[in-house]
Amino acid sequence: MSDYVYRVTIALSMLFNVILGGPLGQTLSARQYDLYRRGKPNMSKAVDMVLGKGHCLECWVWWRLRKW
Repeated sequence: MSDYVYRVTIALSMLFNVILGGPLGQTLSARQYDLYRRGKPNMSKAVDMVLGKGHCLECWVWWRLRKW
């Protein structure tokens, strides 16, 4: 995947997350893991099956580390 396509995909994920009521700067994958952590309904297992084991956790950690 080219760098441009990767960055556009991340931006779209963040946009859809905000539209759905998630925090600014968080991707849909990170949001799924956050919901999982809080015991709320989520799709983190399905996302991880498609994008790789631990994907949602990695996205959540990245989001938490870069959050001010």
